[in-house]
Amino acid sequence: MRNKSKNKHIKPKYQKLNIGCGYNKKKGFINIDKAKSVNPDKVVDVEKGLPFPDNAFEYIYSEHCLEHIEPQNWRFVLNEICRIAKNNCILELKLPFDNLGQRTNADHFRTFSWHSFDQFSEESKRGYYSNLKLKRLHKCPNKLVKLFYYLFPFLKYEVHLKFKVVKRK
Repeated sequence: MRNKSKNKHIKPKYQKLNIGCGYNKKKGFINIDKAKSVNPDKVVDVEKGLPFPDNAFEYIYSEHCLEHIEPQNWRFVLNEICRIAKNNCILELKLPFDNLGQRTNADHFRTFSWHSFDQFSEESKRGYYSNLKLKRLHKCPNKLVKLFYYLFPFLKYEVHLKFKVVKRK
């Protein structure tokens, strides 16, 4: 008789996940971080995978975490987020805006703008990059506002993005 292997995935207590919580723990969320010192609900290095079953979460939040993902692990982390997200899961991200101050931060591997995730849209022809497919929930600012911040990027610290994860059937 064959032994059943133990499932390495944790069945989540909540259906909401806060990735890279730092000291900003959210009530009603599973708060994960790789820094044990911030006392997260679970110590997890997202670059090594997310220890949750497929389709576990209806809401995933991350604030100023994804910019720290090393380039060689970026696609893997995006695919992991897609894997653990339920269809129509809300993905809310607060990320550093693309400006000189953020780009020169020693532990940032990337910065973001309103269009950084366009290649993951349902309509994108670049779907080969990642399994992640997104539907934008926030409108992008109008051209005048974008122009203002592209001309004066030091006036903007972060970009706030909200999507719905779309799973292929």
